[in-house]
Amino acid sequence: MTWYEIASDSRKAANELVRTRYRSCLSRAYYAAYAKVTHLLVEKGVLMPPDREGPQHPGHLPTGEAKHQGIRQLVVEKLDQWDPAKRRALSELIGELYTLRLFADYRPSQQVEAADAREAVSMMTTVFENFYERRRCRMK
Repeated sequence: MTWYEIASDSRKAANELVRTRYRSCLSRAYYAAYAKVTHLLVEKGVLMPPDREGPQHPGHLPTGEAKHQGIRQLVVEKLDQWDPAKRRALSELIGELYTLRLFADYRPSQQVEAADAREAVSMMTTVFENFYERRRCRMK
């Protein structure tokens, strides 16, 4: 399975869960965006941390001798096919989705509502529809 396939599967799951399973929707929306961006990074040739196939999540900071940054920093530094403002916008979307996911998964006392699920799906959709590689067709 590829990161692109994982991204597509998680996107479908988030879209199915948005009306009924708000917490699960937030988790899937974040992971869909994470997988989509990881696909872009891998396509760009970015090396992942040792013993991992994807970048660290936004909240994880490198420790000791680790040289690998989290996904937000990689977006800003490595996805240079876009201008800096667009890279920052993508980094912020990933950060916002990650925060929603943390609330959904680790704070049972935090109320998660339909509006939160819709917002997460909206942000996820923005990642998919506005941050992609255009394939050039060459005519022979």
